[in-house]
Amino acid sequence: MADKTTQEAFDRVAGWLGSESGVEIDETGALTIEGDPPIELAVSADDERVVITHVFQESGAGAGRADTIISQFPDRGTTLHAAAAVDRSGVTITVTNHVYVDGLSRQSLMTALHDLVSAVDTIGKQTVSETRVQEPVEAASTETSTEDSSLAAVGGWTPTHRVPAAGMRAWAEPDPSQQPTTRLEPAVELTVSEQRGDWANVVGSNGWTGWVDARQLLGIGAAPAAKNSINVGGFQLRPLPLIGAAVLLISVFLPWVSGFTSVNSLDIALSFLWDLNASGAPYLGWAIIALAAGALGASGMKKPNPAMITLLGFIAVALTGAFLFQMYRGITDSGGELGDIFDWIGFAPWVSLGGGVVLIAGANK
Repeated sequence: MADKTTQEAFDRVAGWLGSESGVEIDETGALTIEGDPPIELAVSADDERVVITHVFQESGAGAGRADTIISQFPDRGTTLHAAAAVDRSGVTITVTNHVYVDGLSRQSLMTALHDLVSAVDTIGKQTVSETRVQEPVEAASTETSTEDSSLAAVGGWTPTHRVPAAGMRAWAEPDPSQQPTTRLEPAVELTVSEQRGDWANVVGSNGWTGWVDARQLLGIGAAPAAKNSINVGGFQLRPLPLIGAAVLLISVFLPWVSGFTSVNSLDIALSFLWDLNASGAPYLGWAIIALAAGALGASGMKKPNPAMITLLGFIAVALTGAFLFQMYRGITDSGGELGDIFDWIGFAPWVSLGGGVVLIAGANK
């Protein structure tokens, strides 16, 4: 008797749904609701209920996304329910609604169907909204016209930051245990609406919102990272200037004068560069150290400063060149020959000279 009741209930449901416009059902209970996109459902019946089911997947989503979807469904007072399963491929959501056979009518069936389709549409729109972050990515440009900027301001959205050159991931919530919802392309402009510790809630030009690592964001006035820079905690480190600064530091402690004695730059008066008889502080070594420190700072600033690095490189070359010239004067004035210069000058000045050249060459790298 139960099988007969089930079949009768299914036949009635199939007849009602088959006569609705925009609805198709086959003999297996597969139901299609026309639209953009169409919604695929399944209808089944037993001796107590007629059940309508919709199953869909979100690839790459995690437990956080599953909890967000499930939380939208009331846990009591309704026949509409949802369940989620999470695996490596993503989230599978199963949404069901049912009508009891003893209260089955065309009206009760269509009400249950309408409630389920509305819930599925709502979830679908949220999914589209989350993935549409790629739209500002495709439309992003490093140059923004005055007209575009004024339109953005009128619409209430003004960019404050941009995505770094390496791109960055975004989350639905400030929770690193969740799976990222998307990846933002380089140079996309965003507005920071809230910050919680190292997390920033950002808004795109099309209304998309998400959470990102605030430490990676670049201020809208910051220049893009140099091609060969390395981003460390928001600082754009440029390898060549760093090498040049390190070479200058090393040269300080190497022999600048050889021969009967070995003297480094911390024993050479800075005033020796214009006075052959000068001695005492301040010493040339401290000037070289200051140049190296300045180059280290300029090569690790958040906003690149190639002009400063270039200037420091030229000063290092000038100081070293002045020292070599003074050594030439002193040796030749004492009756020495040109070949004697290489006997008295240590290899440190050549190292210092090389450090300055590397700074100049690598300032824009």
